[in-house]
Amino acid sequence: MEMNKYVKNFILSASNTVMMLLFPIITFPYLSRILGPSSLGCIYFAQSYGYYFINIANFGITSYAVREVSRVRNDRAKVEKVSNEIFNLNFFFSIISTALYFAGVFIVPNFRENAIIFAIYSVVIFTDFLSLDWLLQAYDDYFFSAIRNMAIRVIALITIFLVIKSPDDYIIYTVILCFTEIGIRFPTFFYARRKYAVLNVGSRFLNFKEHIKSMFTLFSFRIVRGISTNLDKMMIGFMMLYENVGVYSAGVKIVLLIQPLVETVGVVLFPKINISANSSQEEYHKNLKINYDLILMMGMPMAVGIFLVSQGLIPLFAGENYTDAIAVSRIMAAMVVLGPIGDMLGSKIILVFKKDKWLLYCSILTAVSNLILNIIFIPLWGINGAAVASVASCAVSVVSRYIVTLKLTKVNLFTKSLLKYTCFVIPFVLLYCLFREQIDNNTIWMFGFVAVCVLIYVAELLVFKDPMAKMMIEKTFKKGKG
Repeated sequence: MEMNKYVKNFILSASNTVMMLLFPIITFPYLSRILGPSSLGCIYFAQSYGYYFINIANFGITSYAVREVSRVRNDRAKVEKVSNEIFNLNFFFSIISTALYFAGVFIVPNFRENAIIFAIYSVVIFTDFLSLDWLLQAYDDYFFSAIRNMAIRVIALITIFLVIKSPDDYIIYTVILCFTEIGIRFPTFFYARRKYAVLNVGSRFLNFKEHIKSMFTLFSFRIVRGISTNLDKMMIGFMMLYENVGVYSAGVKIVLLIQPLVETVGVVLFPKINISANSSQEEYHKNLKINYDLILMMGMPMAVGIFLVSQGLIPLFAGENYTDAIAVSRIMAAMVVLGPIGDMLGSKIILVFKKDKWLLYCSILTAVSNLILNIIFIPLWGINGAAVASVASCAVSVVSRYIVTLKLTKVNLFTKSLLKYTCFVIPFVLLYCLFREQIDNNTIWMFGFVAVCVLIYVAELLVFKDPMAKMMIEKTFKKGKG
């Protein structure tokens, strides 16, 4: 019965993830052509700026709240007490964050030019306290979240195609984006309030002291990580034009769609790795190796594939106005492998060994390096410089986390698997070099090239009896028979 519950939650979570991936895949090619780089760049710039204030409003509440409510979820009175304290804390920081957000908008001239976009997006920051997914997660309630997200995104999808018809509709698109966020939050508030805890804003719930200290480390980590995640778009917006932000975002978008697929490996293996760390070091290191090898097996062909087909894929995906994003996409392709490796080192080793502060120091180093490299490279190479800065700072993250993990346990990134999967993708490069002209300029050739590369890669895995491929095949057939 318990297993059925986890299977059900996994299916719901997977469906939600697929919907989140499909939404930009369907809408971005349309929006990039209708709105153009400048309008999209303005919106993405406002989102990047707003992201920092969403983190302030949240104050690390999400992860902390799931843990705290889970501990007392069988006691309704305690759930209401803890939930109301966290809810009111979130409400307080949402007000503070919104005020700081508007202060920045009025002070910075770049922001005042597009004040209406920033004003619309402020609603997302202020209503952050209504984001009660943490209460649903504490009760393993994924059904409502999945249905809610799908319904809202379908409505947003239809609205985009019906309403967005010209570059002047970028304000309407901003409203749709905000509606999507708010449309998710309000139903959750009423649902959670009816089913799990009666939430109210009031001074009798302002017992923040016991929560703030525990939240602060999580908050610091989110802020620092947020700096690294959004700094590139922010600095392009300040140092260049909104149009450059739009073009850069198109190049990054491909990578952001692919990377979560590789990171899913770590999400699935995390419970197993976490449990084995406390029971058997041998089993723990075995699971870590499986995690690392699966990242390489999935990530290497995807990264090389993005690099090789970007010349034809970017114009197809975003339009002819975004050809400058081709180089960005090729540079950022490395993130498909580097990102999941960094996540593995951080969440599967450093956090498992309860070295939260060490992970925070690594994140600070990454953010500082990102800032310095952007300042150096953007004036030299424009949006390509921002892409180089992002990849280089991600490499700094991986190296710093690797140094920390070596002090905690035995871990080796320079394995035979790295060499093997690198060799497996060499035929892709040779094939591309032979037919480069056709692949770059003909969509049918491009998709044919991808199909041939997939067949070559599968054949290599089978011929060389790759352990990871064998494990996945055995598990698939075992589930099929079960």
